Amino acid sequence: MKLNVRGLAFKQSAMILLGISVVFAALFSFSSTQIQDRLSRLLVEKGEEISRANVAVINNLFGSCRNFGEEIAAKVSEQGLVGQQLDDFLLRSLSGVRATVPQVLAVVVAYEPGMAPRGAPKGQYMRLAHYTENGNTITDGGNFLETTWYTSTRDSMKGIWQEPFVGQFIKEPIVIYTTPIFRKDASGKKKFAGVLCVDISIAFLKDLVANIPVSNNGYAVVLSASNMVIAHPKDELTFKGNFGSISKSASRKRFDEFEKAVSSMKSGLFLGSSFDGDEAVIYFTAMETIDWTFMIVWPAETFLEEKRSVNYMFAWIGIGGYVIMLVLILVITLRVSRPLKTLAAAAEKLGKGDFDTALPMISGHDEISQLATAFSDMRVSLKKYVEKQKSLDRIERDLEFARGIEMGILPKDESEENCGDMRHSLAPYLQPAKEVGGAFYDFFKVDDDHLVFMMGDVSGRGVQAALVMMVTRIVLRTMTMHVTRVSDIFNKANYELARRNKDEMPVTVWMGIMDLRTGHVDYASAGHNLPAIRHKDGTVESLKCELGVALAMDKEARYEPQSLDLAPGDMLFFFTEGFVSAVNADGERFGSTRLLVDLSESGNRAPGGACYFMRERFDEFMNGAEPLDDAATLSVQYTGGRDDRWDARETVVDAVSENRDALTSFVGEVLEPLGVSAEVQKQLDDAVVEVFDNVVEYSGTDKVTFTVETCKTHVMARLSFADGQNASAFAEDSGEALSAEERMFEALGKFLSNRSMRDVAFRRDGRRSILTVMKKI
Repeated sequence: MKLNVRGLAFKQSAMILLGISVVFAALFSFSSTQIQDRLSRLLVEKGEEISRANVAVINNLFGSCRNFGEEIAAKVSEQGLVGQQLDDFLLRSLSGVRATVPQVLAVVVAYEPGMAPRGAPKGQYMRLAHYTENGNTITDGGNFLETTWYTSTRDSMKGIWQEPFVGQFIKEPIVIYTTPIFRKDASGKKKFAGVLCVDISIAFLKDLVANIPVSNNGYAVVLSASNMVIAHPKDELTFKGNFGSISKSASRKRFDEFEKAVSSMKSGLFLGSSFDGDEAVIYFTAMETIDWTFMIVWPAETFLEEKRSVNYMFAWIGIGGYVIMLVLILVITLRVSRPLKTLAAAAEKLGKGDFDTALPMISGHDEISQLATAFSDMRVSLKKYVEKQKSLDRIERDLEFARGIEMGILPKDESEENCGDMRHSLAPYLQPAKEVGGAFYDFFKVDDDHLVFMMGDVSGRGVQAALVMMVTRIVLRTMTMHVTRVSDIFNKANYELARRNKDEMPVTVWMGIMDLRTGHVDYASAGHNLPAIRHKDGTVESLKCELGVALAMDKEARYEPQSLDLAPGDMLFFFTEGFVSAVNADGERFGSTRLLVDLSESGNRAPGGACYFMRERFDEFMNGAEPLDDAATLSVQYTGGRDDRWDARETVVDAVSENRDALTSFVGEVLEPLGVSAEVQKQLDDAVVEVFDNVVEYSGTDKVTFTVETCKTHVMARLSFADGQNASAFAEDSGEALSAEERMFEALGKFLSNRSMRDVAFRRDGRRSILTVMKKI
């Protein structure tokens, strides 16, 4: 085969040979450093593997002791115990701590002169509860005011781990955790009162380091915060001095370097001296809980021997590889250059959109075969991308459709629901997520004096969640027309939703019905977020209510009736989980605490202003980040007012036609003081007769309760007809279709509306049916 010196194969071969020569020369020159780095990493890995579990055990043990000490100190500070009470408390605390950490041997309390609780002896006052083989016992202590553990804690005013020592009462190596005790003076300011100590035996460290298996003749050591040796396989080296003073050949400079490395790196590898004076490789780990150091020490000779062995092996492998590369390089480069033209031609066709163009089949695992495979994968990926783009467009249309359902079905303000009223004010807000989450709110009136409002959230995304939201809203609205208590509405709605919820998409809802005459709210919660209440004085808190099970989860679930009374000026603020769980670009969660603070800062703003204020705070927090779930809020304020008072009078008559005149006379008697015109009186009399005749004929009741209510401010009259409890024809309501009586009352309502009645409403209250007619007088 003729070799073209100007061709790609020759140029590639020459450049590769030159590059290989340079690389091999560099590898031989720096092999020692590279091998040392590799061995260092291996030692670090071994050190980490050995240290991780043992350091975790020590950290957990002393962390628990520190937590116990802080907890006991807090209780001593708060309770002001003295005498037998203090002794009993210290003994109980010691027993409780030892049940978890048996290494704890004593709990000590020492008071500053004049700061001990009342009844304690004057001067120094110290009590020590310590463990003995015969059980826990209490001992007096003294002469502690000048001790290091007392003065250091008093000066720092925080918890401190002291240097290990052999105790006065406990004749074995211990370490103590000291933390200050405080008292409040007459002005309520905290003052230093003394020190609480927890004494922990560290004898277990001896067995711990002795039983740690370390390869290559290594061993484990534990140093205190001052680098004192407190655990070593050789007992004669423990508590004899610090690491630098014990090591036979350690210079002060090297010891300072070691201390600096421990302080700055927390863990790492250090080349120093062993305790026998020999060169050693040391892996150290700083213990964060107690500021000690855990070390693994290997003799340096073992380290250097491994380095030389790897150097020899690397040299022989390099020489053999270089010879083989000289033989194979020309063959490989010639093979590589042949299919490149074919791939170039195929790439040109792919660039023009021909995804079915033929690609050369190249076997092997070199770069050319990978390039051919990459071309093949690219062709497949491009085809998939085109199809995926079509799917993404379809998904985007579905999301837009779901967003349209969500935004289109929910009312924007009170005018859409014709429920505006001087006695209340409300404002909604909804920010749909990119993947619509099914959040919803609603508000409407069942009659002139009762406002219904709710906030809900469907567990799901997209079109399905939007449809479930729409169905839930319709079901709740329908049930509200027939049942007056929210708990009963939830019981019925939950049954209907649960038995049809095949996709198991629960719905959380909070729903209330406000009596606009009094501010009384009947409500129930189906697992929804607790709303906030802003009182008229500006204070804000979460409404304490009983959470029920989410709707559509369990058809047998039952909901408890709950209520609250709002004063004029009180405002309820509802929100979805997507509002408080929103996370900004910094990973922060909005949270309910932030919500309460922001709502408090909204001042006395009306619902519209408060809703806008909260929206601004939410947008400021998100800072451009897109919420992952729908963020919805609803503000409802009760404004009340004496001028909206309704006066009511009631009478009960037998359900017989002869009582028509008695009812019309009753209406005239109630309305006479208001100066009602003859025309209006005639329209009301006709309505009373029409309704009463229908009740007598169709309801099957024996008694009819007739109520006349008037409001001077609105110049309105409201007439209500309620049948008796024994009206069986109206008692059975499946919620699936209108009964004959309901259709009758629907037709009657249309008839009365045409007779200049302002409003006609029919609803159920348990077994009773109530028809209400309103008329401007």
